[in-house]
Amino acid sequence: MSGSINKQIYKVNLKKYFGEGLLIVFSVLFALFINKTYEDAKTNRYKNNAINQIKAELLDNQKVLEEWMADHNAILENLNKLIGSKDDNIQLFTENKNYLPVQIILDNKNLTNKPLSNSAWSSAQSIGIIAEFDFSTLQNINETYELQQLIIETSIEKIAERLFLRSNDVENIKDLLIELRLRFLNLRGQEIRLKDLYRETINILE
Repeated sequence: MSGSINKQIYKVNLKKYFGEGLLIVFSVLFALFINKTYEDAKTNRYKNNAINQIKAELLDNQKVLEEWMADHNAILENLNKLIGSKDDNIQLFTENKNYLPVQIILDNKNLTNKPLSNSAWSSAQSIGIIAEFDFSTLQNINETYELQQLIIETSIEKIAERLFLRSNDVENIKDLLIELRLRFLNLRGQEIRLKDLYRETINILE
């Protein structure tokens, strides 16, 4: 009789402990699920915020690029006129003043009036949120900013270097004008490609 009671007590205790164990396991798993859901939501919020900031930055850059292209096309037309001209006024001016008449060459246009920004992209890279972007999106954004940087740090910089030569560094101004025309033609091709990339990448980020 006593043995039977003990068995019943043992079974009751076993069920109780088993139930409590399941409850503990469930509580831990539920807590992990809640934590994971919260972390995923936070990551998604950071990702969406980064995408919105990059999109806004590219939209601003798109407007700046339009202004650049208008000025650079005007400069290119002016270079064609200067190269085709038969007078030597620009050569004489350079020799007499000992510097290039930059404003005449640029037709009073700006080489760059406003900067193209990359702060939103740099910020997204620094916090590592770009790891959450899908591959094609990441590839498009990266290609866009790489070309933008190439234009600023190579093409524009090289043109600026040539424009601010001292006159004694230039034997024949027409040769320099032809070189500048080639550089501006290359720049125009890069800007056309960048314009397309801005449009494509903005559409992907919509």
